[in-house]
Amino acid sequence: MSSTFQITIDGQPVQVQPGETILQAARKLGIRIPTLCYVEGFEPSASCFLCAVQIEGRPNLWPSCAMPVAPGMVVWTNSPEVRQARKTALELLLSDHAGDCVGPCQTGCPARLDIPGFIRALAQGQPAVANQIVIDHLVLPASLGRVCPRLCEQHCRQCQVSEALSIRNLHRFAADQARWTPTPYQPAQAQPTGKKVAIVGAGPAGLTAAYYLLRQGHAVVLFDAHPQPGGMLRYGIPAFRLPRHVLDAEIKRISQLGAEFRLGQSLGTHFSLAELQSQFDAVFLAVGAQGSRSLGCPGQELAMPALQFLERIAEGQSPELGPDVVIVGGGNTAMDASRCAVRLGAPSVRVLYRRTRREMPCLMEEVEAAEAEGVQIEFLVAPIRLQQDNGRLQLICQRMQLGPPDKTGRPSPVPIPGSEFAVQATSVIAAIGQAVQFSSQQAPGLAFSKWGIAVDPKTLATNIPGVFAGGDAVTGPDLAVRAVAAGKLAAASIDQYLRGQPVRGLPESVNALMGKLSEAELAAMLRDIERAPRAPMPQLPLEKRRTSFDEVELGFSAEVATRESRRCLSCGCGKAIPCRLRAYATEYGVDPQRFVGQRRQFQRDLSHPEIIFEPGKCILCGACIKVAAEAGEDLGLTFVGRGFQTTVNPPFGRPMSEALKKSARRAAEVCPTGAIMLRTSGCAGCRLA
Repeated sequence: MSSTFQITIDGQPVQVQPGETILQAARKLGIRIPTLCYVEGFEPSASCFLCAVQIEGRPNLWPSCAMPVAPGMVVWTNSPEVRQARKTALELLLSDHAGDCVGPCQTGCPARLDIPGFIRALAQGQPAVANQIVIDHLVLPASLGRVCPRLCEQHCRQCQVSEALSIRNLHRFAADQARWTPTPYQPAQAQPTGKKVAIVGAGPAGLTAAYYLLRQGHAVVLFDAHPQPGGMLRYGIPAFRLPRHVLDAEIKRISQLGAEFRLGQSLGTHFSLAELQSQFDAVFLAVGAQGSRSLGCPGQELAMPALQFLERIAEGQSPELGPDVVIVGGGNTAMDASRCAVRLGAPSVRVLYRRTRREMPCLMEEVEAAEAEGVQIEFLVAPIRLQQDNGRLQLICQRMQLGPPDKTGRPSPVPIPGSEFAVQATSVIAAIGQAVQFSSQQAPGLAFSKWGIAVDPKTLATNIPGVFAGGDAVTGPDLAVRAVAAGKLAAASIDQYLRGQPVRGLPESVNALMGKLSEAELAAMLRDIERAPRAPMPQLPLEKRRTSFDEVELGFSAEVATRESRRCLSCGCGKAIPCRLRAYATEYGVDPQRFVGQRRQFQRDLSHPEIIFEPGKCILCGACIKVAAEAGEDLGLTFVGRGFQTTVNPPFGRPMSEALKKSARRAAEVCPTGAIMLRTSGCAGCRLA
């Protein structure tokens, strides 16, 4: 007589034997039940409660890893109650998680660049690997490595103790490696799909979308109104910041993937949206913000728009400015225009800005560079009228004072009565902002928001099926790196659309973040990290800068790049990709901040030659304790403390190097989080040569 009996799991019958657990029975059926604390071959601890299931006729939920089967049992593994319980269990685990899934720098990058990855490669002395990483993640790495505003560096934890890691300059160094190799890296490309995509706009968003769509096997045609591709990177940023040969080399990489460019053609003039829809399988609208806002005062037509000025220079012209040039504005475009005016030979170049230096929206390094080159900046000044006076221009201005904050959070400039004065000039350049010159008349039927084209923010799909939009056309004037991010998102959504899949955009993973660290936590993170000042960027001598459009920033040497990369604190988790805790948290839509309270302190034990131990990531599953005991470790690991203070540690306060002499690698394998990780040879955080 058979000793087996039948149970039912999620409506499927299965024959089981006495002593089997529900988890084992489910695996026979191929039913996946998530587990963190369970290790095959060891007594189940049922500590994480992630494997909870529902049993008909019994109250509460039960841990499937430890619950034995019984005849006639009916089990449900994925009911709403079960999923909610698992979500809550994960949120409780993350509430006490002292670790970052990815570094704060990477979460601060709109383009999702693998910053820890390429910095680790540079620290290991592997610039070719770093080059592959940045090219895989960005289509324009060398360009962004020169002009990106370094949002990532604002989040760098080195800021808490010294200066941020020079991430952008390291990014540039990694990208520039393509210039020194006879066979530059070219990413893999899928087989042709037979699908064809039209992209309107060959700026950062359009080029990025083209790059990823081509890699996915789709044919791409880019339309642009300008005679050359690049958008604002070519026509809005001077060559002394972004040399044209650098941009051209990156666009060539896209051409080599098969991109077709149709230049000098604009939507609404040379072709219609309806025509694109009839000829292509999908359309991406990526027009940029290449219009200039006017001064908003009488006589504004006498001022030259800054973007028009920069575009003429980009086309090889030398606009006649005269000896006295005045630029109105305080952003990067104003700084670029002022520095161009210096290079064109203007003896006097002044910038007028209505707030103070502190409120300027441009990078402070650009302000300092302009001043070093001879540009004078006057603060708390605003124009109220521009007029001609005996063949010259006269700008009537008034003094300002700072008032209450406006909607941007900056203090509002308030006029001071009776403070008017005149500024004489031969040329006035307006650099007070950009505008998107795209309207519903150019694309009938397309829905618009107050900023631009209306889209689903998760997919960039418009109200017209098969038509997507991103970059400045959607957000209004914004950063090039955010346009690149939009291009990546658009490519993912368009690829899904073309393959007949649900359009969901890019996958989002849950990220646990520790936030600002205490002094003790910083000390633990800084242990064995090289203490060195931020590496300065070598620059062209000042006397050459004033008379040349040659690149000002010269780039790091290999020695400096390696040394600077070793300042990285390795905040991110080396186990973030295979980490089951993170994977399940993403799957169950967990909010890591749902239960906010005290968390354990960040600690890092680097004493062991094979592993890194970060006890703040431990979920107390006990798997490593069992592995150490099985291996016959003399010291091993144990639970230390009671209640909330419980940790897994070597007994008697001993280091991990003494605790795991036989089973370190096995302990890292069974650890479901990043509490015990294998070292990566040469990595910045490990310090292992």
